[in-house]
Amino acid sequence: PDTAYNNNCDMKAASYVYQRCQELRIPTLTISRYAAYGCPIAVTVLETLCETEHMVAHNIKGVSVNSIDSLWKKVNHPEDDPRREKLPARCDRTWFCRTFFGTDDTDKNADESIWSLLENLNMYDPLALMACVPAYREANFLWDTKYVNGTPHRIAGVSQTQNGIVDAAGMSDEMAALFTLGFRNSMQNICQ
Repeated sequence: PDTAYNNNCDMKAASYVYQRCQELRIPTLTISRYAAYGCPIAVTVLETLCETEHMVAHNIKGVSVNSIDSLWKKVNHPEDDPRREKLPARCDRTWFCRTFFGTDDTDKNADESIWSLLENLNMYDPLALMACVPAYREANFLWDTKYVNGTPHRIAGVSQTQNGIVDAAGMSDEMAALFTLGFRNSMQNICQ
C-alpha cells in the first residue's frame, strides 16, 4: 500500500489486507487518487442534488462542506502538527490549492471556509462503486494489471499522467446523472 489516506490511518492493517489477498490469490481492484483527480465532479452537482429536496442530498452537501473545510484547516498546519491527524505529508496547502483550485495558493486563511472557491470535488467512493459494475469497469477505466502468484491485481490511475479514466467529462456527467436519478426516483416513490 502507498500513503493514501485510508491506508495511512492504519498502515499495518492495510499491509496485512494486501498481503493476505496476495497470499490467498484474491484479485483486487484499486482506484487510486490519480483516478479521482482525473475525474472530478463539479460542486454544482451537489447543488442540483439539493434541488431534489432529498434530506440525504442536503446531508451529503453539509458533510462535504464540513469535510473540505476541515481538510483545509489540516493542510495549513505544519507536517508534524498533531492536528493534521493521519494526513500524509504530501497533503499540504500547495497540494490542496493545486488539487481543488488549479493554482499554487489562495488568499484565504486557514480559519476561513474554502467552500466558495471550490469548483470540483474528487469523489472516490462513487468511482469505486462504478468499478464494481463490470460494464462500467470495462468501459470507463484503463487498468494497469500486476500479477502476484498468478493472480491479477488491477489499478486505475498509476500516475498523474496515467489516471486510468477513459473519458473524464463523460464519466463525471454519468455520475451526476445517476446521483440525480437516484435521489429524484427515491422522492417519487415516497410521495406516491
